[in-house]
Amino acid sequence: MYLFLSNLLVRHIMRLFSNLTTLIAYFIVVFSFSVSTPARSVIPDLEANQDERSLSNPSYVLGQHWFRQLNGSRALIDFPPAYHYLKETLSQILPQTSLYNKHVELTLLNSSQSNAFVIPGSHMFIYSDIMETIASEDMLYGLLAHEVAHLDLRHYERQSKNTSQELYKTLALIGAGIAVALAGADADTTSALWLGGIANQAENRLTYSRNQEQEADRKGQEYIINAGLPADSMSQLFQAFFKKALGRPKLEFLSTHPSPDTRLSDSFHADTKETILNYRKPTDFEYFRASLLSYRAGLEEQPYAYLDQHIQSDDARLFAKALFSYLTHSPERSLSFLAKSTQNNGFTDYLKALSFISIGKKTNAQTVIQEQLAIAPNNVIFSMLDAALNHTKPPQLIFEYLYEKRLFWRGNIQYFQSVNNLPMALHFQALLNFHQGNSKTALFILERAQRDANASDKETIRNTKALFEKIIQAEKLADIDHDD
Repeated sequence: MYLFLSNLLVRHIMRLFSNLTTLIAYFIVVFSFSVSTPARSVIPDLEANQDERSLSNPSYVLGQHWFRQLNGSRALIDFPPAYHYLKETLSQILPQTSLYNKHVELTLLNSSQSNAFVIPGSHMFIYSDIMETIASEDMLYGLLAHEVAHLDLRHYERQSKNTSQELYKTLALIGAGIAVALAGADADTTSALWLGGIANQAENRLTYSRNQEQEADRKGQEYIINAGLPADSMSQLFQAFFKKALGRPKLEFLSTHPSPDTRLSDSFHADTKETILNYRKPTDFEYFRASLLSYRAGLEEQPYAYLDQHIQSDDARLFAKALFSYLTHSPERSLSFLAKSTQNNGFTDYLKALSFISIGKKTNAQTVIQEQLAIAPNNVIFSMLDAALNHTKPPQLIFEYLYEKRLFWRGNIQYFQSVNNLPMALHFQALLNFHQGNSKTALFILERAQRDANASDKETIRNTKALFEKIIQAEKLADIDHDD
């Protein structure tokens, strides 16, 4: 059996989550059943659903449910510039795929594990610890291409067609692991993500064979070449992981993958030749990496020493220390680190504005925000920050990703509170709650909002409630329980 919990792990779970014995037992039973008993039920042809992000797609319904749950975890990395950078980077790869809906939702989680994975319905998760190993943008391209390939090749759905209900059991297993993790998030975020990692390992074993991992490598390599990205991105990535694995007994990202020799010799013979034509404009990769490592530093006993060890660039290291200071409620110290930096960008300016706001220097924050909006008037991140600072109604921009919608909803909560429109403030609070996995709470809030709203606002609230109920109904059809 692949993954029976060790005695130490059982004791740790019992200590942290003594009230979840039944759930943990369910976790083990589901896993044991999944790897030992072939299901005989018939499921819909998942490949018949053209749009990967439609409520008519069972994969999307299940994946979206657990995506919302994890976005309600305290382990969530909630720093919008990092998501914006990742979205822009991923946009170079997605056009090369055959996905009908070229939109992959992103979640960044703080963990001492080194892992990245995707779940059905086009959802990608990246753990902060993995950025210890990914030291260049080329490696990040390799990681993103590999994970997107799993979605494009429909590995979940293809395997589930051979094992019937395997997809549902797999996601039930992931869900049980996530539920355990979320239950402990308030008490111990590190342990919660460690437990959540158990689900990830099981998910990898159940759904991705070594052949599928190799297939994802090759397809990812095609994306990179077709996108005109460095051809050796994947070889750089896996060389770094295999080197790291030598010093770490269990590296989660490699736990089910082919052997290093097989992988490195398979399709990574193309080396990038350096010429004047290979020059690329500098990007914010170092700041993206520094953002994730800033959160990761909080899991260490000596966080500043950790950042010194893992970040080589002086400016990126100063930014990382500034972000960590802000996260630990020291905005003055954050500003002192930022003042020493020689570079300004969206990452540094966003952090600077937040720090100024925290110490009551709103004029300074406004100056920073307006400088960014002068460059890009429709910048979602700074537009929402500007609205929140001034308690004005956030502009209706294009919001594709959950991190953008969160900013919009929070801005509207502040705005409607400032104009004493409590029903609409509650409406946007309900949207925030629902997408943090709190469905029942969200519906309760909407009921209260609808009672006191004026005629025009009632329609908006009614439409949102109808959307929630449609999603919940789709989840019930997929046998997903709502116990929040």
